[in-house]
Amino acid sequence: MNNSAITPDMPADTKEVLTPDIEATMSDKTQTANKFYEADAGDGTKVHEQYMTGYALWLSFSSLFICLFLTGLDQTIIFTILEKVGNKFSAYENIGWLTSGFMLTLAVFSQTWGKLSIFFGRKPSLVASLILFEAGSLMCALAQDMNVLIGGRVLAGIGGGGIQTLVFVIASEMVPIHQRPLTFAFFGISFSIASIVGPLIGGAFTENVSWRWCFYINLPLGGVALIALIIFFNPPSPKMKFSEKIKHIDFVGTFLLTAGVVLLLLAMTFGGVEFSWNSGAVISMFVLGGVLLILFVYWNFKYSKDQILPMDIVKEWKVDVPVASLCSTFYCFLGSLVYIAVYFQIIMGTGPIATGVSLLPFILSVIIASVLAGVFIKVTRHIKPFGVVFGGIVGCVGFGTLSLLSVDSSSSTKIGLLIMPGVSMGVMMQAGLMSCQVNAPKTPGSVIMTTTFFGFSRAIGGAIGANLSQAIFNSTLKQKLNEIYQENPSAFFGLKPSDMFKFYGSPSLIKNLPPSVSRIIYACIMKAIKNVFYACTGVSVITVVLTAFFANTRVPKDEDVKTKEEYEQENQLEETTIDQGSVIQYTPKTSV
Repeated sequence: MNNSAITPDMPADTKEVLTPDIEATMSDKTQTANKFYEADAGDGTKVHEQYMTGYALWLSFSSLFICLFLTGLDQTIIFTILEKVGNKFSAYENIGWLTSGFMLTLAVFSQTWGKLSIFFGRKPSLVASLILFEAGSLMCALAQDMNVLIGGRVLAGIGGGGIQTLVFVIASEMVPIHQRPLTFAFFGISFSIASIVGPLIGGAFTENVSWRWCFYINLPLGGVALIALIIFFNPPSPKMKFSEKIKHIDFVGTFLLTAGVVLLLLAMTFGGVEFSWNSGAVISMFVLGGVLLILFVYWNFKYSKDQILPMDIVKEWKVDVPVASLCSTFYCFLGSLVYIAVYFQIIMGTGPIATGVSLLPFILSVIIASVLAGVFIKVTRHIKPFGVVFGGIVGCVGFGTLSLLSVDSSSSTKIGLLIMPGVSMGVMMQAGLMSCQVNAPKTPGSVIMTTTFFGFSRAIGGAIGANLSQAIFNSTLKQKLNEIYQENPSAFFGLKPSDMFKFYGSPSLIKNLPPSVSRIIYACIMKAIKNVFYACTGVSVITVVLTAFFANTRVPKDEDVKTKEEYEQENQLEETTIDQGSVIQYTPKTSV
């Protein structure tokens, strides 16, 4: 702590004992002394009260496993129905919204879910998010037009944001930190298995039953998850009255953050597609979204009594760096995965099931890398080397080589090129989250909000990746078609570029066109897909730079993990709370 933290209204005896060495004791010296403790949840419960063992732990894990499986299934099953839905509603140019609409709301509400869980409890918050997710899935299954379908995806995203955030928050509370690498690997397997079976199930439903069953399937699975959650997961409840809980909700901050992020993502979605980038609509959304986010920052750090983004977390660079790295990683993950699926369905002409099978090298790489990273991090206790080499460098090379995919790529080439991006994704999920948690501040609720901040960044990166990739793809395709038309209007046999643009959503229609025309369309689509991969490669370079700045903090040993009380007793510290945005100072118990 520096001298500026000493305020005139502080007790005189407290001023006397506050020295710069005390803050160092709570940060770097904690790790130097090989002692580690996590702050309490901030809801009146203690860290050790949340730990679970035996059958209760594994049954609770199982219910969380199903919850996370649902969101993983919902994110990947959608890739196999894009052509069917686009043709069904004659709106293939809007299929990106089936992904970005889900990811957008998942992103903007994930931070809010984390804050609500502190005051209302993790279990009630997870139950509520699961119910919203199920309601959105039902809405999608019954949709009769594209707008309703997108609306259902948006509602499901609100619930999905709570599920993805709270599963990792709860998993972090169930076991001590030295056991979490394998715990996170366990839940990584859940997400990855869902990612594998999602395209396969989606393809089977789409070809043999109806694409609507891709959403109906969430209802029985969600029901099982809900029952298991209610029966088996029984953590201690927050120790405060309901009236007090309501007072802790930052409605102003939630509105400013949500509206600001939504407007920026809408501008990225419409830019170059519905409107030109320099149009009044796009510029207005960028400007208004930026202003709202600036107001959010000002409100959050100046006036909010319960900050959605706590200052002590935001100013901790050891947390900010891995958070930012996962944002860029998920940009590349979702930004590329959608158009890898488009490559197989449109360029290679594979059906939904075959597309799901074609994505297996990518998804299996995520699973294997996630599990191995969890094992190696637990055994070696090192985080940074895995993040730099396998998360950053391998990912950059992998996304770069995706641009080598072509119409004539062999099966072995297609399989090989999908492995490295998957490895990067699996490792970064492990390394990023563990780096955040071992470096989380010691203020109450910091682990929950750090994990939530991590999930928020991950979802924002995915939403931006999906939206910008759609904008890059559509803009490139229209540009290439216009260039060819201007050079040789007869090349399209009397059709206009806008007509040709609509063909890319239907491989069967492209095949029925004259060979010379279909070759032009395939070439334009392939160029658009490659531009998406080039953009992902550029963003992955940012990931490499960020991972190089990961803190060298290691995962603590079992015997070095202490409760807060044990740590304070060993270091002869006592806690003094000062009313300055939940700042906690530590002073020696002995007189100075």
